[in-house]
Amino acid sequence: MTSTAKAPAKWIVPLAFGCVYFFWGSTFVAIRYGVQYLTPGFVSGFRYLAAGLVLLVLLPIRGVSIQLNRRELLRAVVLGLLMLTGNNVLLGWAEMYVTAGYAALLTASVPILIAMCESLIPGGAPLNRMGWVGSGLGLAGLVLLLSPVLRHGLVLNHGGDAERALALGTVILVVGIACWVVGSLLSGRWPSKLDPFVAAAWQMLIAGFANVLIGTAAGGWHAARWTPGVFVALAWLAVFGSLVGYTAYTYLLHHVPVAKVATYAYVNPIVAVVLSAVFLHEGLHGSQWFAMAIILIAVAIVTASKSKPKAA
Repeated sequence: MTSTAKAPAKWIVPLAFGCVYFFWGSTFVAIRYGVQYLTPGFVSGFRYLAAGLVLLVLLPIRGVSIQLNRRELLRAVVLGLLMLTGNNVLLGWAEMYVTAGYAALLTASVPILIAMCESLIPGGAPLNRMGWVGSGLGLAGLVLLLSPVLRHGLVLNHGGDAERALALGTVILVVGIACWVVGSLLSGRWPSKLDPFVAAAWQMLIAGFANVLIGTAAGGWHAARWTPGVFVALAWLAVFGSLVGYTAYTYLLHHVPVAKVATYAYVNPIVAVVLSAVFLHEGLHGSQWFAMAIILIAVAIVTASKSKPKAA
């Protein structure tokens, strides 16, 4: 069956890729900066509140209904709390203890973990031989990345302040990544008839309220330091990280094979490491550089192994 959809202009697809690559990679740096002045709940909450509200205002202007039935509301609540609260608040909390580059690199393992879970759960998409090779390589890279923490068995009171901070940040980040993986798997098994932008807008709005409540409960209003840089970081996260980045990502999903879109998973860490070095004067060191290379190669292999379309 031929499609009647208008082909995108040649410049739009590269521009969309550039937005996803750069803006999503930069969010790790903006979060790392923001949590030095605000609680993680506030950094994530104000970002998603603003982005969700803007979308819910703009979509009706474009003639898109934003109404939800009870089933879609439940889906938005569950996925929003898992992926945008559980993952993002924990990411911000972890970045109080670890660098933006380290957080981005560990998060790059998400496609590998999702692919492995899909192959192991009933009804999931099995990995082929190439996929398992990539997954094994990715796990080896993760072990190398986490070796300073694993060496002490994730004991949070072992070693000096730096070692304890790395262990605590790693534990928090792993839990946050698990929230994203579970939400991703659940999303694929919980179909929705909503426009994807409407679904995302409600998820961001719901998670934004929840995250601000978490930040408030953590004493965020008393501890907040509202510097000009904080407002810039929040605006960057809301506009470029959420609105522009997500819009570009959704556009690519509708015009480019998913395997190509998934390449953001091994470009974002590179962007995060470079920007972290430039703006925060942080960087990877020692074995982390080798772990980065191994993990990114592994993500590329797993992504390529899933690029062939299924037979009809």
